Amino acid sequence: MMTVDVLLSGRLKLDGYGRGHAMNADSTYRLALGEGSTVRDVIGGMGVPSEQVTMTMINGCQCPAEEKIKSGDRVILIPRDVAALWRGLKLQNLGMGIGFDSHGER
Repeated sequence: MMTVDVLLSGRLKLDGYGRGHAMNADSTYRLALGEGSTVRDVIGGMGVPSEQVTMTMINGCQCPAEEKIKSGDRVILIPRDVAALWRGLKLQNLGMGIGFDSHGER
């Protein structure tokens, strides 16, 4: 088993997904999954319908839902209502340490 921290962005948090999972001090949810799990498994593990997720990130970098995760990763699930904001951060390059091309070496 491994553990990841999951940030539910926008409507995903407002709509109550994540209930029943332990919440960390930084408002992420702790989720235990089996080795070899992917971001798609995180989506399912949080009870979020996959069609509700428009963008996914691992450790601040955009990734496909099929990307494998590692213990300790921070996974962000982003719905359509705030995906444009995340894309805007990419275009403005605000120096926030957010990478969007790929997550590369983790």
